[in-house]
Amino acid sequence: MIDDGVRARRNDVYIFFGLACGITWALDLPLALAWATNTTPPSYAMPMVGLGALGPSLGAFILAARRGELRDVFGRWRTPPIWIVLGLMLPMLVQLPATVIEVALGGHPAHWLYPPVRPEHFAALVMFPLGEEFGWRGFAYPRLAQRHGPVVGSLILGAVWGLWHLGMLFAPDPLRALPATTILVYMLDLALWSVVVAWMFERGSRSIAVAIAIHAGGHLDNISRAPETEVRLRILRILVLAVVAGFAAHSLTRAKDGGEALAS
Repeated sequence: MIDDGVRARRNDVYIFFGLACGITWALDLPLALAWATNTTPPSYAMPMVGLGALGPSLGAFILAARRGELRDVFGRWRTPPIWIVLGLMLPMLVQLPATVIEVALGGHPAHWLYPPVRPEHFAALVMFPLGEEFGWRGFAYPRLAQRHGPVVGSLILGAVWGLWHLGMLFAPDPLRALPATTILVYMLDLALWSVVVAWMFERGSRSIAVAIAIHAGGHLDNISRAPETEVRLRILRILVLAVVAGFAAHSLTRAKDGGEALAS
């Protein structure tokens, strides 16, 4: 028979998902409404979206404080520095081969890299990793991995991670509807990245610094700003990412099945 306390802790991750999405979507609402009504967003809409980036970490703080687990969620920083460096470089290293293949096939990518160039890009570089990763990897992933295993747990997390982003997928300038295929590809991309991040997170002793570094690396080379007309290159990026995620999943499964101690 399952103890009530154990059952409550198992449900914490789903409560967390509700808090993370609820906080963020409430703050994204003015921008989403402007998109839905084809009107100019109010001046406070974008600052509210910025604050919405804190939804996962705020949700994690609320639940971890309630359980007396703040140190476990917010205090795991130690890791060999090489994992932080690799984390910052990982998105570029995964995305670069697709660009090389595209050029070899005769393509002409608009850019090889998409570094931050505008003030809001630099703000996102700081706000989103800190606002998200204490929640996704610090709070949710360890609980999902314990219950479902690291691969299935990371895929569940990736699906929610994608859903959480939906409120931010409405471009304010100019207001436009995103094609359904773009949204689906974006969701798939995050699910695959969730497995890759899980592998690095485990190898880096479940240090939150590793997760933050990878997320920051995604903003140092943010391919979401690439032209949607580069269809073949987008497909190549997904294929390369899928291969990397496959290797990551195999490594995570082998470690679990072989009795290799994953970081606790």
